[in-house]
Amino acid sequence: MITPTRTNYTKWVEDKLWSIIYDDNDDDLDANDILEMINDPDFFKPFCKRLLAFYNSTQNENFSSDNAIKDLQQRAKKYNIPLNRNTITNWFSGTTTPKYGDDDRRKIYSLAFALNLGYDETVRLFNKVYLDRAFNIRNEYEFIYLYCIRNNKTYSYADELIRHLEKVDTIDNLIDKPELTHVLVDVASQHDMSEDDIIQYITEQRYNFISKNTFAKELRMKLLNELTVGADGNDGLAFQECKRREIEHEKKNIKSNDFLLYMIMDADFVKYRNELVSIKDKISVKEISNQFPDKQTLSEKNQSSYILRKDIILLYFYKYWVTAFLTDSDECCYQSFEDELNDILYDCGFSPLYAGNPYDWFFLFCSANAENDISPLDMFREIINAEDD
Repeated sequence: MITPTRTNYTKWVEDKLWSIIYDDNDDDLDANDILEMINDPDFFKPFCKRLLAFYNSTQNENFSSDNAIKDLQQRAKKYNIPLNRNTITNWFSGTTTPKYGDDDRRKIYSLAFALNLGYDETVRLFNKVYLDRAFNIRNEYEFIYLYCIRNNKTYSYADELIRHLEKVDTIDNLIDKPELTHVLVDVASQHDMSEDDIIQYITEQRYNFISKNTFAKELRMKLLNELTVGADGNDGLAFQECKRREIEHEKKNIKSNDFLLYMIMDADFVKYRNELVSIKDKISVKEISNQFPDKQTLSEKNQSSYILRKDIILLYFYKYWVTAFLTDSDECCYQSFEDELNDILYDCGFSPLYAGNPYDWFFLFCSANAENDISPLDMFREIINAEDD
């Protein structure tokens, strides 16, 4: 396989998505081959290669990993940024990858400050390298990071603001009015706020920094209810598909998440009332298999934004294409699916679909098959049931 260069990776994975479909006729599109391709370690760029490509593109350099490590260490020392040497080395060497918690997110921001990135480049670092959203504005620290990056402030300035904030006691007259996310973004992006203004705003608005991912959690529950319980007096979409396909369902709780997974994944893949066969047994790409939606993630109430985004993509993918199946719709298409899901992700404050993200690519590829009159649900199920020889 020809490995894409750092300058054409996004275009390469986007083009590959379509070439697989149109370079083969329908009969030759074998799910086993597709699974093998997805699992090929040279197909998707791992974090270390995405990081190095991004580093070089922003610095207009052609560093090796070793030279990038040295350069970043010098920058961290110069700007007094606490980027651990082992962390830097492990990231560029591929020994470890950052996790999706607050600690490692702050390390990614430290990297952004070390490279003197502006707003757009910081968003690109998060969306296309770290594969997560930038600026979780309801996190007090990230609110400060956005303010500082928008106003060309240094890491030391941001760190001082955070230390100041941590010393401020919670006030009694908190403003408990829910504020729209874009309003918080607009405030953090202002150029005429002083340090005291920022601290005062965060302190008074603590209510809005306590409630995280509220809209995304509500949307996930709405999707789950439509798929399991049903809406407007109708059965859940999962059971509607079950009945239309005449799939055996006796003694199954048709309104449960178990049953929903049974239908999404295909009866041959899920053993009812037994633990879901691990997606890791099928797909070795960590960006796809780690935290792949299952009974546990769908039942939890306080997921991270990373898990929420994965849940919503899977649930909406199933809702969109099972609705197309149930209504025999000719209007459902790849572009409509992508646009609608991107609108949802935007409303949730999540990053848009990106073909360079293996998880996103998987669902985009399955959906693209609709343009060739292959059911995206069938393709999805065939791949996860295939055998990578």
